[in-house]
Amino acid sequence: MSAAPTVRLDHVGLCVPDLEQATAFFVEAFGATVVFRLDRIRDPEGGSMQRIGANRAAEFEAVMLEMAGGRLELLQWWSGESRAEQPAAMDVGASHLAMQTPDLRATLAVLRQMPGVVVMGEPVTFLEGATPGLSNAFVRTPWGTILELVNWGD
Repeated sequence: MSAAPTVRLDHVGLCVPDLEQATAFFVEAFGATVVFRLDRIRDPEGGSMQRIGANRAAEFEAVMLEMAGGRLELLQWWSGESRAEQPAAMDVGASHLAMQTPDLRATLAVLRQMPGVVVMGEPVTFLEGATPGLSNAFVRTPWGTILELVNWGD
């Protein structure tokens, strides 16, 4: 068997219901910067939408953000078939976005002040097991995406 090619993670895509709201959230909460924006993409033939797993009539806009050396692509879709509700945390296809922070409590304090953010619990530090020294806390964004705030300690 041949060796797998060397790859690196380029970006993570996240579907959001309101592109402007989500962009402003990540800029304000985490100091993200906009790398580029794609205005609403329409394909009358539908081939390009099917190529990315959407129905032929779907349309989308996207913003690529840079945050702490990583990239996050935010996408807002119009399709007539999209579900507005987030999957439950344990549903297949559910996801969360983990953000590393040097000061978990300070980051939580900033997020607590943002309209619509729900802090799901106070920080927990693991003392043993697979992640000794890891502290984390979870919040829900105004549109329902779960963010994990992470600090790996020393």
